[in-house]
Amino acid sequence: MFRIGIIGGGQLAGLLAEEVNRQGQECLSLDPDPNSPAVQMGAFSVVGDRHNADDIAELAARSDIVTVDLEDVNVDALANLEAEGVRVFPRPATLKKLTNKLTQKETLKAAGLPTSPFIPIDGTGTDGFGELGWPVVQKAATGGYDGRGVVVLKSAEDLDKRLQVPGFIEQFVPDMIELSVMVARSEGEQTVAWDPTEMEFDPEGNLLTYLIAPARVDEKTAALARELATRAIEAFDGIGIFGVEMFLDQSGNLLINEIAPRTHNSGHYTINACETSQFLAQYQILKGEPIGNPRQTLAAVMFNVLGLPGYEGATVVEGLQAIEVLPGVHPYLYGKQSCFGLRKMGHVTVTADTLEAAIATADKARDIIVVRGENSLESA
Repeated sequence: MFRIGIIGGGQLAGLLAEEVNRQGQECLSLDPDPNSPAVQMGAFSVVGDRHNADDIAELAARSDIVTVDLEDVNVDALANLEAEGVRVFPRPATLKKLTNKLTQKETLKAAGLPTSPFIPIDGTGTDGFGELGWPVVQKAATGGYDGRGVVVLKSAEDLDKRLQVPGFIEQFVPDMIELSVMVARSEGEQTVAWDPTEMEFDPEGNLLTYLIAPARVDEKTAALARELATRAIEAFDGIGIFGVEMFLDQSGNLLINEIAPRTHNSGHYTINACETSQFLAQYQILKGEPIGNPRQTLAAVMFNVLGLPGYEGATVVEGLQAIEVLPGVHPYLYGKQSCFGLRKMGHVTVTADTLEAAIATADKARDIIVVRGENSLESA
């Protein structure tokens, strides 16, 4: 029995566990919660902390290979294990560069890949904030994911909202289209890239809310997006699966925004709409098998199911049965027992023969399903 050890117990670990189980193999998930989403979705629980070196070593001792379901992990512990012969993908050296967003930007720039102009800052003052004009985007070097560690400052009057941590500021790209390309690369350097997808984000939480696949761009732009994403992963010597987010500006230029060293929210549609899903590709890489064809077979729309603002407490789901009868609707709830505003509680993928049909059904389903906490904050 081949065992994959996953650092983290969230939905990405759970969706991988479901795929690994379909392949007749096993997953272990390191998480403080013995009933984490990953365990509910088929992984075996290893109770522990993703930052604790001893806990990570215990997971590795019980696994044939180790991977991650989020980038906020103890990379130094993984590097020590790799030096002792433990197989870890993505490699710790790759994770170290990618988990520091400043290093990530500098690596992209050094590789000659297009990205927004940026200025490193130490977070102690306001020097440099006006050099790129306004608005400006500030990003923390470390600790930021799922909308955390990012702030948009519209003018000098917003400087009191700045993050007082090391990182960088980058030029704001106005009126752009946000794209994402999933890339899988094996130890044998086989590389595949899915078609780019088009993303919309919640302005308050900076979380992906709505995704259209394939993106509504011409084939020349789509081909360039795949090429840039592939070159970016090669620049980091990445082994595993990666989400490469990009901006398409008003002039038609593509700029790489940032890279996630793991399966990604923007790749969830691949489960239902592609010959090879991002999770099957991840399994194939970890198992040492050839990566399957990423060809998309159906048009797809994916939307995240976020916790309804204004509520917290035990999770309440409304409208699930009503959307399940709609054509091409595939709901995925992550089993999180508590809910608060904008918490990522699940996603829904809608497939159809055309994008227009998928969009129409997705808009209908999005108006029906609600996930919230059982307690209203207004009545508290």
